[in-house]
Parts: sequence; C-alpha cells; structure tokens
Amino acid sequence: MQESSLKRNFSYAFAAQGVALAVGSVTNLILPRVLGAEDFSWWQLFVFYATYIPCLALGLNDGVYLRWGGKTREELDPAVLRSQFWVGAAFQLVLAMALGGVVSLAVADLRRRAILLAVLVYFWLYSCHNHLGYLFQARGETDVYSRSLILNKLVYLGGQCLLLAAGAAGVFALIPLYIGACGLGLAYLAVRIRGEFRGARLDLRLGAAECRRSATVGLSLMLSNLCAMLVLGVGRQVVDWRWGVLAFGQISFSLTLINFALTFLSQISMVLFPALRRVSGQELAAYSQKLEDGLYLLLPWMYVLYLPGRALLELWLPDYRESLEYLALVLPICYFDCKMNLLGNTFLKVLNRQNQLLHINLVTILVSLGFALAGAWVMDEILWVVYGMVAAIALRSVLADRALHRALDLPGRGYDRRDLLLAGTFLAASQLLPWWGMMPLMTVLAVGRALRLGRARA
Repeated sequence: MQESSLKRNFSYAFAAQGVALAVGSVTNLILPRVLGAEDFSWWQLFVFYATYIPCLALGLNDGVYLRWGGKTREELDPAVLRSQFWVGAAFQLVLAMALGGVVSLAVADLRRRAILLAVLVYFWLYSCHNHLGYLFQARGETDVYSRSLILNKLVYLGGQCLLLAAGAAGVFALIPLYIGACGLGLAYLAVRIRGEFRGARLDLRLGAAECRRSATVGLSLMLSNLCAMLVLGVGRQVVDWRWGVLAFGQISFSLTLINFALTFLSQISMVLFPALRRVSGQELAAYSQKLEDGLYLLLPWMYVLYLPGRALLELWLPDYRESLEYLALVLPICYFDCKMNLLGNTFLKVLNRQNQLLHINLVTILVSLGFALAGAWVMDEILWVVYGMVAAIALRSVLADRALHRALDLPGRGYDRRDLLLAGTFLAASQLLPWWGMMPLMTVLAVGRALRLGRARA
C-alpha cells in the first residue's frame, strides 16, 4: 500500500466522520426534543426510505466501484467515464420521474406522499453523487470524496442550527435542506472531475454499453447491500405496518443511535478497499488477522460505554425513555455490524466474493423476516421483532467470518463463539442486573479478552 496516500485518505475520512458525528448529534439528540415524537418519527421515515432508494441505481455505482477499484487515474479512459456517467444520470432521472407519477396516484396520505416524492428527488442527486464518489474512491482518491461529504454535512449542520434558532425546524423544512446539502456535495465532485470530462468525447452508445457492463458486475453487490439493509429494514417496516409510525419511530431511534459507529466504520472500509486490492493474497491474510485481533479487543468496550451513555440520554431525552429501553437489546447489532463491515464486507469484496455475500445476506434476511412476521401477527409482541434483528445480524457476522477464513485458508480461532457468548451475557445482564452490577461485569470481560489474547501471542 502507498502509505502517504493511505494516511491522507484516512485523515479526510476521519474528518468527514467527525463532521457527520456533529450532524448526527444535533439530528438525533436535539431534534427529538424540538420536533416531538410524532414529527420526529416522520423525519425518521424519510431517512429510512432515503436509505433504500439508492438501490434503484440497479448496481451501476457498485459496478463502477468494483470494476475500477485499485486502478489509477491514468489507467482509465475519460471518454468511458464521462459517457457512462451521463447515460446513467439520464436513465435514473427518467426512472425517478416515472416513480413520482406512480406515487402521486397511488399514495393517499398527503404527508407520506410528500415524503416519498422528496425521497425520489434525493435519489437522483444522491445517485449522481455516489457515482462520482465511487469513482474517486476506486482510484484511491478518497480524500476528494470525503471533502464532498464534509461540505454536505457542514451545510446541513449550519442550516439545521439556523432553523433551530429561528424556531422553524419542522420536518418539511429539514427535508429540503437535507436534499440541498446533498446537491452541493454533488456540485463539488462535478467541479473536481470537470477537467477530465471537458476534453473527453460523449458517446451515448459507449455510455449505454458501459452502464450495462457496470450494472452487471455490480448487481450482485447491490442486491447483497440491499439484503444487508433489509435484515433490519424488514423488521422496521413490519413495525410501521403493524403498530404505526410512532412505534416505528421508537425502534428507529434506538437503531439510529448505534449508527454513529457503523457510519464511521463504513468510511474506513471504503478507504481500505482500493488499497487492499493492490496487495498479495498472503499479505491480505495477514491484514485480515491483524484487523480481526483489533476488533476482538476493541468492540467489547461498547458494552461498557453503553451504561453511562444511556444514563446521560435518559436525562437529556426523558420523553424517549421507552425508545431507550430498546437500546440494550439492539446494541449487539452495532457490535456484529461493525465486525461485518470491516472484515466480512471489505475482504470478501476484495476477493470478488459478492455472490457469497449475497447468499449470506439472503439467509439472514429470511431469519429477520420470520421473526418479524411471527412477532407482529402471531405473538403480537414488538420485542420478538427486535430479537429477530439481533439474531439475524449475529448470524450474518458468523457466516461471513467463516466464509472469509475459508477463502484465505486461515484457521478458526473461536472468536465468533466468544462474540456470541459475550452478546448473550450482555443481554442477560441488561435484564437481570442493575447498572452498578452490570458495568464491572462487562469491564472484567473486556479486560479478560485483552489478557487472553496477550497470553496467546506470547
């Protein structure tokens, strides 16, 4: 790996996530107090739909990332890049407009219709931004993509603060601000790539052929990513159908709180992918084991930090006490998703095992769906939906760990079994022990891991 380039990319990725953390703090800690439970639930519904709508790109952007990951700027033909981008953008615009017509005719609830139409506008801007961002990341220029994210988040953060100061932070003021900030991020990337595109010919036939090729390559990864999101998404959607938008908001709020870590780690994964594409198989195995050891030591501390974190949240958001009850139940999701994002997703994509990722995600989405349907219409108990999410995410992480060990011909070290045991201990302790008994228990278990690994290395 080129160390200076990797350090620069990590620096900008960390800066982007620092800004994202500030935005997330305002969005998830201040907006709930200002908007109230119902309006904040509608805001979360917009974010929920906005998370899934990029799948309408049909694998095009994922294909760009996979086909050109590890390539340098000099190795790529600007005419191919320009033609593919404009054909893809035109197709997605037509698709968004057609779906907007369907939504206008089919959705009777005015608020839900307005939110869905806003999501379609966001889809087009986000997809174009993602296409260019993936191109820069694939070439190892993650710092450029990170700058666009920093611009996006700073504009949104500043606008949020102004709306809050003016007492005008309603759902339908925040949504245009969110979309406009994404548009500015796209504008920045368009300016950065303008020099390459300006001198390149625009060939619509070439662009269509390249779009088909990229979509074919990226389709399995797109489906895998969609299924990965649906592992949690089907449960949340069932909650919306069965218990309404307020219950949806309660579950989503707990999941949103753990997304801080997941969003941060997804950026690390984006930086690692093009760099890992350039290393040999033996080096790849060594990197995976180092990363696995690091996660084995660090991730248990989130169970310890949960306790003071929840106490502070209960003081700050007393009206969301019921939502915070779910936080202990969903925290293992954060643990196993962090591990999956950095190890399973990253290394299996480097090894071109997208189909294997898809199969793993399909199995786990069935587990989540089964629990969700049984919890909603058999047990009539929302906790069963939550348990299904946790079980599915944990299963996915274990399956991906084992697939990666087989692919790299590495011996199993029993980490997955210990992770499951630790999660079970945390869940049981959260239901049976007071915080002053739970915190030393989880601290002892986290320290014990470090001592055991140190003895094994010695």
